[in-house]
Amino acid sequence: MINKQDICGRFFSCYGEYSRRGLAKLLGVSQPTVTEWSSGGRVPWNKLKYLSDSQGVSWDWLIDGLEPKLSRKKPRTPESTRPEFDAAPINERFFSLFQPMSQSTIARTFEIAPASVHEWSSDKSRVPWNRLDYAVRHFGVRWDWLLDGVDPKYR
Repeated sequence: MINKQDICGRFFSCYGEYSRRGLAKLLGVSQPTVTEWSSGGRVPWNKLKYLSDSQGVSWDWLIDGLEPKLSRKKPRTPESTRPEFDAAPINERFFSLFQPMSQSTIARTFEIAPASVHEWSSDKSRVPWNRLDYAVRHFGVRWDWLLDGVDPKYR
C-alpha cells in the first residue's frame, strides 16, 4: 500500500536546503501550497516526477523507501515543473506483467469493468496508481522499471 506520508517525508528531505518560499519558487507553486503538502502529507505525483527526473531520485526510494536513493537514470532538466506521465510506456510495461491473461481476466482480478482495462490497454488513460502498486507488490518489479523503464526489472 502506498504510504503518502512517508513519500512526502522523503520528498521534502531532498529539498532540505530550501526554505518553503524557495521551494515554492522552484516548483512554481505558492508557499501556502508547499505548506499544505508538508502538513497534509500529500505531494502531487507530477512534483514527485519532477524530483525524480531532475535529481535522478529512484521511484523505489521515493515510494517504498528502498535503497539506493538514486536511480540508474541520469538527472536531467525537465521542460516543466509539471511533467506529465506518458501513459503508453507505463501501460505497456504493466500489461507485459499479466501475459498471457486476457483483458477480461485482468478486469476480474481487480473486480472492475472490462471497459476500464480496455481504456488502459488502448492508452486512453493511465493505469491507476493503486493498480500499479498491486503490480509492483504482486510481481516483485521495481517502480523505476514500471514508471521509467529503468533496469533491472525485478527487486
